[in-house]
Amino acid sequence: MAQKKAGEVDAFLSRPDFSYPVILLYGPDPGLVSERAHTIAKQSGVDASDPFASVTLAADDLEKDIGRLYDEALTVSMFGGKRLIRIRGAGNGKALGEAVVDLSARKLEGAILIIEAGELKKNSGLRLGVERAKYALALPCYQDEARALDRMIDEELNRSGLQIDREGRDELKSRLGANRLASRGEVEKLCVYAYGTDKITAADVAVIVGDVSADAVEEAIDAAISGAVKKLPALIERLTDAGTPVYQLQQTLLRTIQQLQAMRESVERNGEPVARVIERRRPHFKRKPALETALGAWPLEALSRTGRRIEADILKSRKENQMALTITRQMMLSIAVEAALHRRR
Repeated sequence: MAQKKAGEVDAFLSRPDFSYPVILLYGPDPGLVSERAHTIAKQSGVDASDPFASVTLAADDLEKDIGRLYDEALTVSMFGGKRLIRIRGAGNGKALGEAVVDLSARKLEGAILIIEAGELKKNSGLRLGVERAKYALALPCYQDEARALDRMIDEELNRSGLQIDREGRDELKSRLGANRLASRGEVEKLCVYAYGTDKITAADVAVIVGDVSADAVEEAIDAAISGAVKKLPALIERLTDAGTPVYQLQQTLLRTIQQLQAMRESVERNGEPVARVIERRRPHFKRKPALETALGAWPLEALSRTGRRIEADILKSRKENQMALTITRQMMLSIAVEAALHRRR
């Protein structure tokens, strides 16, 4: 079976073995998957800027026209040498999975095929097919979060000739999120800010590095519960582009609705003012207006019903993993619409 353990992937990346012309990378962090795919592509020797030698395809498009993949994989390069084909956004699509299995059974002489996928279960057709194929290799992209973050931070600091004190490093790591590329971008931004200084401190981090892991998620959740319908789609898109896990949105939304339900009981059954109930929770000042709006608008019965619906949608998205993002997006938008209706009553 052609597969590497998660702990063996870094060693493979240092010296990729292209005797496996089909390479599948998968894992929950799309930023990490993309970064590692880029490393492999760079070491393939193929000029990524040459449109005759390199092409990037979307998995969703290939599901509609799988013949395109065969055309690209079996076409001989016009000027000799190998061609590089990268597929992004792969999942449990049947057409793509079957095509990759077929191409992996033969040794592609003129092409290197790199496939970037999200989290794939052990029984996923794409993952099983690659693991069992003779000329393909599966690379799971997981990481020890603490060690991986330290390594990435050190890479960027060394590149910039900077150092960071212990408090600064701890503060920085606490603000970095699940997406590898987004986190690296924050560290790069910090290095530019601190250029010319002797050492980066926690104060520097607080000034320039946003909380990648929480701020954007909370902003989207607050838009949903307060009825900011027009604002919400762009916030969801920003999160998905940054690779925020769908489960993080789901769990934060469910937890917020449950908190609102508990607070609404104090309003309806104990007659407490909305402002006093919110103040007792001591939310961050940025979240306070949205929470006050939501608590003042949602009836207790509607919050209970919405909580049950979120739980059902979470279960549905786990059963239909490839539809998880669509299910979650529709769920959040419908909650925002209902919140807007409650505000008008």
